Amino acid sequence: MLYEFTEDDLRSNQRGSVTPAQQAWLESFARGLVASHRGGWPVIIFFLLLGAGLILAMNLSNESTRRAFLADPTIAIVLCATLPVVLGIYGLSAIFTRRRAVKISNPVLKTAEGIIRLDEEHSRVGTTYYVFVGRTKFKFGVDMSHYFPDGRTCRVYFTETTIVRAVLSYELTG
Repeated sequence: MLYEFTEDDLRSNQRGSVTPAQQAWLESFARGLVASHRGGWPVIIFFLLLGAGLILAMNLSNESTRRAFLADPTIAIVLCATLPVVLGIYGLSAIFTRRRAVKISNPVLKTAEGIIRLDEEHSRVGTTYYVFVGRTKFKFGVDMSHYFPDGRTCRVYFTETTIVRAVLSYELTG
């Protein structure tokens, strides 16, 4: 992801700090990350209840399957335990999402410097474009060759978490 930076942003990043506009952009991204995770819980509950309802309906549909279903209590225990297990996993993912959002909101400015090398990878879901600056790899969903010319020397100012590496500004140095 690439922030549309200004000369003031670049100068601030060169001094080792993030501008208020960059901070606001990162906080907005972090809020969106948490909101998108939070928006998934109704879907999870719906499909969890739908699945449990289908299992119960199939097992209680006639006399023989009802007898088999009620004869072994482990089936009912597993069915009842599914809801707390799924909600627990969702809760853990919410904790990790919030931690990632906090890291994004409190950026540590990093620098990568070196010769630019471009690469791309094609898959069924689309193309991923890679920009290597020295040994640091950045992923993008669009072709970035017009921003990062192959073979040029560049300095990139970025922040990162476990899965996100956000480019805040860059300068071509050679």
